[in-house]
Amino acid sequence: MIKNHRISTYIFVQFFLFTGILNVFSQVSENSNLISECYMIMVGKDATTDGSVLIAHNNDLTGTEISFCEKNPRKKHLPNDSIRFSNGLTLQSAPVTYEWMVLRTRRGYIEGDAVAVNEHQVAIGGGVSLISDRNLKAGIADPMILKGLPGGVRYIALQQTKTARQCVELIGDLYNKYGIAYPSGVSIADPNEIWYLEAGGGSSWAAIRVPDSCYWVQANGYRIENINIDDTANVITSPALPDFCKKKGLWDPGMGPLNFRKAFGGKVYSSENPYYNSRREWRGISILSPSLNPDLEGRDFPMFFKPDERINVEKLFSILRDHYQGTKFDGYPETGKSPGERIIASSKCVHSDVIQLRGRMNADISAIIWVCLSSPVSSPYVPFYFGIKEIPFTYSGIPEDKRTAFSIFRGLSDLVITKYNERINIVFPRWKKFEKINFILQPSVEDRAIKLYNKDPEDAGKFLTDYTTGLCMNALRQASEMIMTIIPPPKQEEKTNIDGKSRGK
Repeated sequence: MIKNHRISTYIFVQFFLFTGILNVFSQVSENSNLISECYMIMVGKDATTDGSVLIAHNNDLTGTEISFCEKNPRKKHLPNDSIRFSNGLTLQSAPVTYEWMVLRTRRGYIEGDAVAVNEHQVAIGGGVSLISDRNLKAGIADPMILKGLPGGVRYIALQQTKTARQCVELIGDLYNKYGIAYPSGVSIADPNEIWYLEAGGGSSWAAIRVPDSCYWVQANGYRIENINIDDTANVITSPALPDFCKKKGLWDPGMGPLNFRKAFGGKVYSSENPYYNSRREWRGISILSPSLNPDLEGRDFPMFFKPDERINVEKLFSILRDHYQGTKFDGYPETGKSPGERIIASSKCVHSDVIQLRGRMNADISAIIWVCLSSPVSSPYVPFYFGIKEIPFTYSGIPEDKRTAFSIFRGLSDLVITKYNERINIVFPRWKKFEKINFILQPSVEDRAIKLYNKDPEDAGKFLTDYTTGLCMNALRQASEMIMTIIPPPKQEEKTNIDGKSRGK
């Protein structure tokens, strides 16, 4: 008799992923007509529990773009080396570019869908599209430059700068020289400070320094308010910005200081969903500063807030996973239909992260990207230390088919979202435990890495690589087991003769 045999977890999961069976479950609880956009929180070093600078980000696209990590070495470039953007704009390469690590999508960081950190702990903590909020008057007064710079300029600047301010200034210089092709907001940080930069039009931009004691919550609307161009320590703008806005009718000095948000944004307020951005901002503020009791119907929230309690990485995970649970806007209600509000933890998220920067140690150990592939609702965060020698294979994007870490987590997400309240109880407790163990281990792992680094940096790099690889394999194993739990493999039937009797060997 042929014995029944167990189909391995790996082969079973890969079969489903490769054939696309899991993809039929791809659904969203929020309004599917809403465009795919992003969410971000920036936290100053005096507002965190350990003095870290933290930036949290959800990158929302269509939900299916393969995301992965990449490590790029320091390079020397020849005089004729260049960088070409998809719109045809070409920039000459810098003589030297620094080592950097990036979490990106397959289509490339050059278009802006990425987060990254370099060897000096300068980080691009994520970007947000502002195209849906840019008002019509601004569009006429300061049209975008077709052959100007897209979002990828931020990573070009990252590879050449040693501080966040230098990175902001270089992006600004390039904007001034070549013009801006796309309106977006971007966070730029180092272990000492955070800056947030918004592009208002083809020639207009402004950047504000986030106070060390505060946090900033950002969705897809313009957020920079009153600008004092004389405060050069905390404000950097395009040349003669107030004069330009006055000349173009975007600002009336008699109405008060130049408000960048009002000059260039506000279009979303007249859309079918006027709370598309502000509700997500309200949610983050209400969690981090509940004592302020922010207005549920508010739209123009202040730029900065002080948290009721100092913020840590784990707290930011919880916000990135938020779907308005416990409110009337819950994207996954236990009964009834979702109200269709855009939630923070969108099923369209292709990667989520928290960047952690600390100045007290070498960048190899101080800089971490906590990487989450696919939607954070059903995927874990894994710490990727800057000092790792190579990216674990399945997280590297090297496989060109569906057999990537992203695809496994995407498959799990598809299954969870179809029956969220039933299946999230299978997934979330395991990831919560997984992450809790990582937080507990973090001090001892870093202490070990520091001791190794002081003797030989190569040994520290190998140690961190092995540690990260082990976590990645653990996460993939657990994800595959959970897929098996939700959809058990079919039992292999015993082969029989025509008369129904078992056939012997």
